[in-house]
Amino acid sequence: MRRGMFDLDEVTGRHLDWSLFRRFLRLIRPYRLSATVAMALLPLATAARLVQPFLIKVAIDRYIVPGQLTGLGGVVLLFLAAACTESLLGFWQGYLAQGVGQKITADLRSRGFRHLLRLPVGYFDRHPSGRLVTRLTSDVENIGELFGSGVAAAFGEVFSLVFVVTAMLWLSPSLTLVAFALLPLLGLILVLFRHRMRQAMRQVRARLAELNGYLAERIAGIGTVRLFGQENRTLEEFDGLQEVYRISSFAAIRWDVFLFSALETLSALAIAGILWRGGMSVLEGVATFGTLVAFLEYVQRFFAPLRKLSGHYSLLQASNASLERIFELLDQPSEACGTKAPAKGQGGVRFEGVYFSYDGSDPVLSDIDLTIAPGEMVGLVGDTGSGKTTLGRLLLRFYDPTGGRILLDDVDLGEIDPTEVRRRIGWVSQEPFLFAGTVRDNIDPLLRFGDEELLELLKKCGAWKVVERLGGLQGRLEERGRNLSAGERQLLCLVRTLAVNPSVLLFDEATSRLDAATEAVVQQQMERLRHGRTVLVIAHRLRSVQHADRIILLHRGVIREIGTHAQLLAQNGLYARLWRLQHLDINGL
Repeated sequence: MRRGMFDLDEVTGRHLDWSLFRRFLRLIRPYRLSATVAMALLPLATAARLVQPFLIKVAIDRYIVPGQLTGLGGVVLLFLAAACTESLLGFWQGYLAQGVGQKITADLRSRGFRHLLRLPVGYFDRHPSGRLVTRLTSDVENIGELFGSGVAAAFGEVFSLVFVVTAMLWLSPSLTLVAFALLPLLGLILVLFRHRMRQAMRQVRARLAELNGYLAERIAGIGTVRLFGQENRTLEEFDGLQEVYRISSFAAIRWDVFLFSALETLSALAIAGILWRGGMSVLEGVATFGTLVAFLEYVQRFFAPLRKLSGHYSLLQASNASLERIFELLDQPSEACGTKAPAKGQGGVRFEGVYFSYDGSDPVLSDIDLTIAPGEMVGLVGDTGSGKTTLGRLLLRFYDPTGGRILLDDVDLGEIDPTEVRRRIGWVSQEPFLFAGTVRDNIDPLLRFGDEELLELLKKCGAWKVVERLGGLQGRLEERGRNLSAGERQLLCLVRTLAVNPSVLLFDEATSRLDAATEAVVQQQMERLRHGRTVLVIAHRLRSVQHADRIILLHRGVIREIGTHAQLLAQNGLYARLWRLQHLDINGL
């Protein structure tokens, strides 16, 4: 099994982090009334539950043992009333507490997704999509359970322990000492469990994220898996990841079962001690039989909260890991926003001494100086890895330059809101992406146009026949537009880009995956629709830019040649060599 591919989401869980817990409590504030009522019902429900053994004692000592039945019915009715009250209060307490938890889940998931949409593109380069899905699904679910099944329930068990100990001391201090003789051993077991369970839950969360990340990647690339016959290898890797997750989960289960068994054993030992010492007290006349029965009930109810608290502790540890992960996401700085929104210009672009490095050390672009006049069509070419696409990403403000600056209509891009930048610069990428939904939802997501306007735009772009075949603007597109050909997807993406009427068009290898006939159709539409706009065409195939006003050749992140197609061929430099390598007929052009 490969390791290291998904090791970014390191295991960083700690003991319950109170700073994280305080941040969690702030999530409860909008629902503090429901949360307060739920917490207030806890001691009432606990009191109703713990009065029941005392009523049993009264029934035995006052009525059953003396053979006095008068009044026994009243005690029975009180017992039933206490049981019904416990059930009613428990229902409303659980309903309110779980309701708060579900509202926190919905709020946190919405807040997390909203923040995710505002993160810079570089964040997604470092974090696989499967891990992010895990944070917004299972991690958020864990946090939602933290109040209803964790905090509130744990407080309830603490109340129960306090009331039980108080009742035990009131009934018989001597028997209480017998029951508490096992407390040192209980404390040792709890300390051991706390440490081991913390480690186990950290591993479970990390391994689940790893598994989800692998699934997301392989499902997205299922075609490639099938193409290269990688089904068996993929299954083996998946089984390996799943086995690691199973082992991690089993470790957590093992420690949970260990604590349950240990508490059951201690409970049995305590009951045995109570039976021995309490039985002697009854025979000696020091304690009544009803006291012994009630005390045995309280001993069992003493260990029951401890068993439940072990489960709550497991949940707290899982939630602690989830809190770390979701708050780590929320603490990521959003994409930098500019303060200026200048009036719409003609689309002039200027690069001034631009440097850029992805890792801060190895430069991808160096000292880029380039001016693109409004309405000019510029081709950007070069070897793979020369920095062409990176230059386009800088222009779209997916990244900010490491040095220098980029200006749009004489305004620094860093001073313009990224959303405004992307309204003014239309981008058609080499990987056209369409969402599942209607044609209208895809090409006009902001609902800016009426049907007639969209139909006119579709006809203008040569995409109406595609939409007509799908059933019109309400025709359905499947996930990623897989019910369309590559050329049809590219045409619809072109329409979507033009729908916002950008002043600059950026084509990033927009025809690189198309056959010659489809490429000719798309390029024809691109050429027809470019008038009045600045156009930057990033291309690997040189024939895509041979008619550009200027061609810029990048080599190892540096501008090496600038000129028209004919001028660059005449120079007989890198461009001419690339042209010959692509087996194009120079003499015929």
